[in-house]
Amino acid sequence: MNLRYLLQSIAQLLFPPSCPICGKSLLEIDSFVCLKCSTTIPFTHLWRVEDNVMKEKFCGLVPIERAAALFWFSSGSGWRDIIHDFKYNNHWYYAENIGRLLAKEFAESNFFDGIDLIIPVPLHWSRRLSRGYNQSEHLAAGISHVTGIPCNFRAISRNRNNPPQARRKFYQRWENISTLFTITHPEKLVGRHIVLIDDVFTSGATLISLAHTIHTACNGNVKISVATLAASRHMIDG
Repeated sequence: MNLRYLLQSIAQLLFPPSCPICGKSLLEIDSFVCLKCSTTIPFTHLWRVEDNVMKEKFCGLVPIERAAALFWFSSGSGWRDIIHDFKYNNHWYYAENIGRLLAKEFAESNFFDGIDLIIPVPLHWSRRLSRGYNQSEHLAAGISHVTGIPCNFRAISRNRNNPPQARRKFYQRWENISTLFTITHPEKLVGRHIVLIDDVFTSGATLISLAHTIHTACNGNVKISVATLAASRHMIDG
């Protein structure tokens, strides 16, 4: 843990925590959000449906065992603001807390049964340096805490800091990221069932590219699932 994380942890001990959505002080019975705000989470419930619309995005491109997102990435939602806070405002601990929530919700459908390894989508070193951390690693750590499944943060590296994909057509996104990742330790993935963790599923191009790269590096001898914190309803429905 670096100095920034240590100081933030001390600050949380010295000052009473507040709900990241409404700002009210948290009670002991609350989790990291207050009881009232916990009832507003826009769940996708995709983990309850085996062949859901998110999994369909991978069909014909790379074999996927399971795929689901916890909630919809909706404008005006305080839950969307939490993602912004842990990505850009140094509130990395939000990601760990919400990773635990994801694991508990997905447990009802046995989503993590049989999975051997948790792998967060890596950041390029330049983006990680400017941000100070990879939010997906903290999501993965929260999931690992609940499920007991180990994480691997070193098996995959990101080759470049690709530009935003939102306004590109799918084939342009694919061309831009088809060589985005390198599997540095494929021997640690062969024969295992891994779950890839990311914060938001939009077009799916980045996760499809990563899954395809892993599948190729392992000569098909690997099972891959995908879990994200949020998903764009527009991108999935479209």
